[in-house]
Amino acid sequence: MMGRAVRIFILGSLAAVSFALPWRASAASPSPPPPTLQLVASTDTHTWNGVAVANDGRIFVNFPSWVERTPGVAVLDAHGVPVPYPGVGWNSWSPGQPAAEHFVSVNSLYIDRGENHLWVTDPATPHFAAIVEGGPKLVEIDLATDKVVHVYHFDDHVAPHDSYLNDIRIVGRHVFVTESGTGAILVLDRDTGAIRRLLADTPLTKADPSIVPHVDGRPLVGADGKAPRINADQIELSADRRTLFFMSPFGPNLYRVAVSDLLDTALSEAELERRVRVDRHVPPVGGLVMDSHDTLYLSEIETHSIHAEDPHGRTLWRLTDPRLDWPDAYSITPDGMVYLAVAQVDRLPAFHGGTDGRHPPYLLFRFHPGQAGPR
Repeated sequence: MMGRAVRIFILGSLAAVSFALPWRASAASPSPPPPTLQLVASTDTHTWNGVAVANDGRIFVNFPSWVERTPGVAVLDAHGVPVPYPGVGWNSWSPGQPAAEHFVSVNSLYIDRGENHLWVTDPATPHFAAIVEGGPKLVEIDLATDKVVHVYHFDDHVAPHDSYLNDIRIVGRHVFVTESGTGAILVLDRDTGAIRRLLADTPLTKADPSIVPHVDGRPLVGADGKAPRINADQIELSADRRTLFFMSPFGPNLYRVAVSDLLDTALSEAELERRVRVDRHVPPVGGLVMDSHDTLYLSEIETHSIHAEDPHGRTLWRLTDPRLDWPDAYSITPDGMVYLAVAQVDRLPAFHGGTDGRHPPYLLFRFHPGQAGPR
């Protein structure tokens, strides 16, 4: 049973692009020590790769169906037991059932703190196989009522057969989604339901095939000896929500573009591409997040590290721990606590020579950097 294998630890205080790299200078004083990494929960059952902590403190996690069949979304109760959320029905899909009414293979979670809604990204590609017809969607859940309030479906015009809905951020009525299968930024207008597919024909949203990350001295390649190509994946907003950042997980660039440019329907694709900038160079990462001070936290997969940088790209601190085996998605709470899920993606067959090298337990951590604000 899923719940029996979970342990929770209640803690006390705890096609040209303009390259406009920010100015970088050496720090005038030594970097402060990194924060303390605190174990929140662990499970022996399934890999989780996403976490979202609600305004009321509830911890939500998601289980992608990368290898085995898994539930989609769960909330950890006071005893650490993952309870299917928003109910068993949404988490009980099997082949032949309507994909539009079930979680097929959830990839990420996001809290819209203003509305107190949980958003669930479902690319509907179990075992990284073909998309289940009618399955790609965003599911919006009201955390006050624990009810699904809207399901936004993505047809094959915006989510073609090789697509993979990945991560999201929200500004007002607009939802920005990275599509990492073919490489694009999708923009959903919640008022009209219209979805635009942007930057789909540019290298900016594509993985660099020359980059092969190494973890513990081992190249991340599949059975064919090649590194998987993961296109536009990580996404974030600046604290003022005027700038959107995106990147492919293996780098080498974190890009930025004005939200207003993404929403300007009068811009041609070529002009939009010209307005994208390189924000900074980054190593291969599993996830990233920015806090209310625009401090960037990078999950550096090759060094088992969390790396904090200021808005100019200068290192603030680096936290290294061997337990950080592909730290993935983050969630920052209203009191500034940063949560992150450790996903062991590097041990999946697609990254591990065709064999499953994952080893339970799968871990959930948190840390308090001192200045982080809610996101």
